[in-house]
Amino acid sequence: MQSIKINTAEGASLLIMGGTIDDIRDKLPASGLFLITDTNVKRLYGSVFPPATVLEIEPGEKSKTLEVAGDLCRQLLEAGADRSSFILGFGGGVVCDVAGMVASIYMRGVRHAFVSTTLLSQVDASIGGKTGVNLGTFKNIIGTFSQPEFVLCDHRMIATLPEEELQSGIGELVKHGAIGDRNLFFDITASMGRIYDRDPVVLGDLITRAVKIKAAVVRRDPLEKGPRRVLNFGHTFGHVLETFYMIPHGVAVARGMIIAAGLSVWKGEMPYSELRMLEVAIAESGMESDYDLPADVINLISRDKKSEKGSVNFVLLRSVGKTIIRRIPLKELGAFVDYYRERRDRSQSV
Repeated sequence: MQSIKINTAEGASLLIMGGTIDDIRDKLPASGLFLITDTNVKRLYGSVFPPATVLEIEPGEKSKTLEVAGDLCRQLLEAGADRSSFILGFGGGVVCDVAGMVASIYMRGVRHAFVSTTLLSQVDASIGGKTGVNLGTFKNIIGTFSQPEFVLCDHRMIATLPEEELQSGIGELVKHGAIGDRNLFFDITASMGRIYDRDPVVLGDLITRAVKIKAAVVRRDPLEKGPRRVLNFGHTFGHVLETFYMIPHGVAVARGMIIAAGLSVWKGEMPYSELRMLEVAIAESGMESDYDLPADVINLISRDKKSEKGSVNFVLLRSVGKTIIRRIPLKELGAFVDYYRERRDRSQSV
């Protein structure tokens, strides 16, 4: 077990990597605990839930709505939750996003923490204090920043993940290597077989190294005013693909990373050899990544939360392991999309 601390002006968070539910029992209140989970997680882990009032949501993105968050607030009120109550989100990325959002707005904020059960949430979604729900087809448009008091990542829980969910987490794992640690990137690609075997030792090492990258970024920029934007690598195009094709988040981000790396080459920021390295790594990860961009991709990006006054703060690569942020006008991005489509069409016709 290893502990990582994130201390910011907005709050502190303790990340418990490789621990078990027994390692957090003394961190929970003796009364007033409300546990938010989904029906799948309750079926798998309900027997180890700490004593609490349990509130359930349906699994998946359909639960990331204001309606679901509002209904949970109503249930909390009816169950007697007050400002001294404590919310424990127990689940994957959707549960952590929704539970964190509810905790940050219920009675203007109550204490909360997470038990993170998926690779995606352990490496990314539960870490850093972002909460959010979707607005129609637009991802995470409504949300808050609210640091959980602690996050427990029990790597053995990943053994219960279906392959689709595992692949979603692999996408975010690769992203962390691509933006901040070239050696981690190579170690992830070399360990792909053992990742698919759900080896808790290998996963624990890779996840902890990835989380240290994210923790360092969040400490510098907890509210995403500047440096934290690097964590969005692959997400601008990825969110469009996720919504349009209804594919898992991390799989969409993997394709988004390839397109963003192509933009990096097109802009002259990165050599083509680095793009090929990323393409090969993602292909060998087993993720399907040959998704075309929808016709209205620029219009959709213009309404993304990263878009400002006709431009997008875009995360590019200088090389695998090194990022740069450029402000790119939507018109220029449209020119790249035209180039990308032409190049893709030529490659498919060969």
